[in-house]
Amino acid sequence: MSDAHEGERAHDEHDEHDEHDEHDDRDAHGAPGADDEPPATDEEPTLLDVLVFGPIDAAFALLRDPRGSAIRGRARVDQALRQARALGELSVRFGQRELQRRSGGAGDADKAATPASAVRHPGAGPAPDDVIADYDALSASQIVPMLTGLTPAERARVAAYERAARGRQTILRRIDQLAGTGG
Repeated sequence: MSDAHEGERAHDEHDEHDEHDEHDDRDAHGAPGADDEPPATDEEPTLLDVLVFGPIDAAFALLRDPRGSAIRGRARVDQALRQARALGELSVRFGQRELQRRSGGAGDADKAATPASAVRHPGAGPAPDDVIADYDALSASQIVPMLTGLTPAERARVAAYERAARGRQTILRRIDQLAGTGG
């Protein structure tokens, strides 16, 4: 081989190597890899970007990790439901207190004489319905999440009632945990 011919061959191999390096981060079709992050930008997305490209990104995320997407979606919905439930219960509780205040406490006598609390749990006193509405109708799994929104005094009332009437350890343990954390 002549020196000129060898030089051309080396030059061609070098060009092929450069081409290969240039496309290392691309998939088999020449598109950027699935794990590539979009370029960072300081610009706020436009409404068009959010409405068009947001759902497209969500679809690709779903295709990349369907199980993880389902788990994260369920967790978000569960959190939103817990927050909505807590807000609703808080609204009802404050509404009940306001109603009692405006009616001059007339509702207290009616509650103390409620047959459900007197018959089910004699000697336990009235259920803490002013703290958690329809307390005796709720399961422990429904009551436990509500305990974090109560004041220590309200939790003490719930604990006293539980010890005397129902004895549900799930509720009593959670109250003890919250008391230990100062929550």
